[in-house]
Amino acid sequence: MLSFFRQIRKKLMEQNKVRTYILYAVGEIALVMIGILLALQVNNWNEQRKENEREKTYLSLLLQDIQTDREFYELNIEFYKIVLESGTQFLSHTAGEVEIEHSNWELLVAAFHASQIWPVILRRATYDELQSTGDLSIIDNAKLRNRLGYYYGGGSNRYNSTIGINPPYRKLSRMMIPYDIIDYMWDECHETIGDIQQLLACESIISEEEAAIHLNKLINNDELIGELSFFMSAIKGGFEPLYEQYRLSEEIIVEVESSLGVID
Repeated sequence: MLSFFRQIRKKLMEQNKVRTYILYAVGEIALVMIGILLALQVNNWNEQRKENEREKTYLSLLLQDIQTDREFYELNIEFYKIVLESGTQFLSHTAGEVEIEHSNWELLVAAFHASQIWPVILRRATYDELQSTGDLSIIDNAKLRNRLGYYYGGGSNRYNSTIGINPPYRKLSRMMIPYDIIDYMWDECHETIGDIQQLLACESIISEEEAAIHLNKLINNDELIGELSFFMSAIKGGFEPLYEQYRLSEEIIVEVESSLGVID
C-alpha cells in the first residue's frame, strides 16, 4: 500500500502537477489522521469496556456483601428486641413495677438474656479494597458512592457506639450467676445456628428458692443494676441507627442493581 502511494507521488512530481500533488498530499495526511483517530477510538472503547467489566465485578461483589448485611440486620432487630424485653422485665422487677408475675427462674433467665450481644460485623472487604486501591471512582453512580461512604463510615460508627457495644453488665452478671447454671443456660436457653443466635425459654434446673437466692444477689448489686440500665438505654438509643443501617442497606441494593442494569 505504501509503495502504491509512493508511485503516485512520483508520477505527480514528474508530471509537474503541483496542485494535484498538494491535494493528494492533504488527502493522504487526512487518511493517516483518520486512521490514528480510529485506532484511538478503538483503544478508548477497549479501555472503557475493561472499566465497565471491573465496575460490574465490584458492583456484583458489593451486592453480595450488602445483601448479607441486610439479612443480619433483620435478625439483629428481632434479637435485640428480645434482649431489651428481657432487661426491661428484670429492671421492672427490681423496681417493684411488675405487671406480670414471673417465676424466679424466669427472671434469672431474663437477666442472662439481657447480657447477650450480637453486633453486626459488616461484610466490607469489597469496599475496603475499592478504597485502598483508589478504585472507588470506578463506580459511576455518585449517589451510590455517597451512600456507601456513610454506610461504612458514620452509620456503622453510630451503630457500634450504641447497640453494638460490649457492655460491662455482660461480664458482671455472668460472674455472679454460678457456672453450672450459666452452662445450662447456654445449652438450653440459647441456640446458635451458624452465625444466627436465638434466645429461648427453658425449664428450670434449680428450685424457686435457690433461684431467688441468685436473683437477689443480682438485684442487690447496685453496680450491676446501673450497668444494665445503661445497656438497655444504649439499646433503645441504638434502634434508630440500627433501622437506619437496615434502610440504607435496602437503598444501596436498589442503587447497585440499577447500576448493574445500566452497564448491561
